[in-house]
Amino acid sequence: MKPLLIVLVAAVLILQYRLWFADDGLVRVFRLKTEIQAQEEKNEEIEKHNLSLIDEIDSLKKGGGAIESRARRDLGMVKKGEVFYQVVK
Repeated sequence: MKPLLIVLVAAVLILQYRLWFADDGLVRVFRLKTEIQAQEEKNEEIEKHNLSLIDEIDSLKKGGGAIESRARRDLGMVKKGEVFYQVVK
């Protein structure tokens, strides 16, 4: 009876080890779940950025106001007859 008990305990310990620490064990599953969640968050951020870029492209294609404001902001351009004041801090 005692050798059978030892064999059974050893089998349970081996199976528990495989369950928790093997390449396909629960530790790896938990780690992969956290990696998947982090990647999904990154994908959401990138999707939001892509949508804002699409909106910006559409506004640049449709209206001259977006082009004008972009030229003023990024290139410092002014219209004829305007006076440009630059405040240095």
